[in-house]
Amino acid sequence: MQFSYLEHVDHELLPTIEIVWEVSRVFHADSDLYVSSFYQQLNELKEHSGLAQLEGVEKLRALTRAFYWQLGFSKAPEPLLSSKRVLIDRAIRLRTGEPFTLALLLQEAANHFGLVLELIDFPDYPLLRFDHDQHSYFVDPASGDLLRGQQVQERFEDATEGGESFSWDKLEAADQKIVLVRYLNEVKHALISDRRFADALTTVHMLLAILPDDPYEIRDRGYILEELDCNHVAVDDYQYFVEQCPDDPSAQLLRLQLENWTTPQTVLH
Repeated sequence: MQFSYLEHVDHELLPTIEIVWEVSRVFHADSDLYVSSFYQQLNELKEHSGLAQLEGVEKLRALTRAFYWQLGFSKAPEPLLSSKRVLIDRAIRLRTGEPFTLALLLQEAANHFGLVLELIDFPDYPLLRFDHDQHSYFVDPASGDLLRGQQVQERFEDATEGGESFSWDKLEAADQKIVLVRYLNEVKHALISDRRFADALTTVHMLLAILPDDPYEIRDRGYILEELDCNHVAVDDYQYFVEQCPDDPSAQLLRLQLENWTTPQTVLH
């Protein structure tokens, strides 16, 4: 399975949003319909909202109000991941999404209005950073709220439960590879949650196009293959993971599972 648009993300040859659109097209034949409607709504907003005449933070505040109120986007109401809230075309269709997906949509909306929002790879879910007049403002994509530095630090400490030291370099923009790996992992886990295992397997192949031979993705491929009743293929993936990551907590469980699969069963008559 080939995904050429994912093989060169280290060089950032394509805009991230275009790659995310391509991911949605793999799973939904009507994806372009919702992508087109999103840009149409942004064009209508540009014509009628007066946003184009604003600048700086005032423009950012007006844009977030329009995104969450006029366009009606909101955080997904379900406590569990669902692919209809992660895949970006479904989030457009339903007007609700996970914070990461909303961050990508808001970032693209800002770009449409001449504002540069950088995605920050943050614990729990990403934030968006806007730099203006030697100040940085941070947008919470779950709500559109603007945060300043102290609020961001407090959020980091809450998300990590004090287990990780905060530093300002954690607020640097994430590169395309980090963004796509994190997004595709959300897609993968959402599809597994939906029990769409064949689609989840496709997502693992996408991740392996970016991270060839990654033992954790290969382990997840083994799990999905097992769910698809392909144990004979899953064995190789589990074995690879155990060899590459022998000290991982899940490796011991997989060793026992592999032993059970390969040990002949006694048949009682």
